[in-house]
Amino acid sequence: MQRSSFIFIFFLISFLSIKAQEIQDSIIKKPNPIFFGDLSLGYGNGSLRGLMGGVSLNYQSKNNLFTFRHLEIIQYDNIDFFLIFPINVESRNIREYAVLYGKRYIEDGTSYHFSGGFSYNTYQQRKENDIIASESFVGFPLEAGISWFKNTKQKFRIFYGLIPVGKPTSFGRSIGFKLHANIARRTYVGIGVTFGLGWHKVYEGDD
Repeated sequence: MQRSSFIFIFFLISFLSIKAQEIQDSIIKKPNPIFFGDLSLGYGNGSLRGLMGGVSLNYQSKNNLFTFRHLEIIQYDNIDFFLIFPINVESRNIREYAVLYGKRYIEDGTSYHFSGGFSYNTYQQRKENDIIASESFVGFPLEAGISWFKNTKQKFRIFYGLIPVGKPTSFGRSIGFKLHANIARRTYVGIGVTFGLGWHKVYEGDD
């Protein structure tokens, strides 16, 4: 009797293990999203000429790219120095807040995109800490860019990419170039180098 019970329990456990494995194998693994942020540094020209910097958040569904970006271009008209300290600083700047929609295409570890949208912008002219002119306006932002990132899952690297940590993951860095433009009362164009962080494509397997 005990022997028969043992054999029955053994086959029951084996059957349940096989069924559990079949159920686990049948579960569709959800792929990682395509969601990343980037920092852009470059030069702008147009109604203002000077340094341009910005950040953006990006989400992609199929080939559809949705972006929120914030850009600022600043032009220094005058800077006097006392020893090494800047004084009598006169500057003008434009700040842009924009939402864009476009297309993004991925080929292995490379992507390229183009987008357009709507922006709200502010312009200020400053002398020292005083605002001597200010206005706001809407615009039509444009963007095109290319970026490079890892083609397969790899360990995330810290300390400027020198030390790998953890297991291979879909989360990683990117580098690329972007062409920015804003068609508005104060139109400008600019180009910058971008540094990204996030999920830049759909990777196979689990993290």
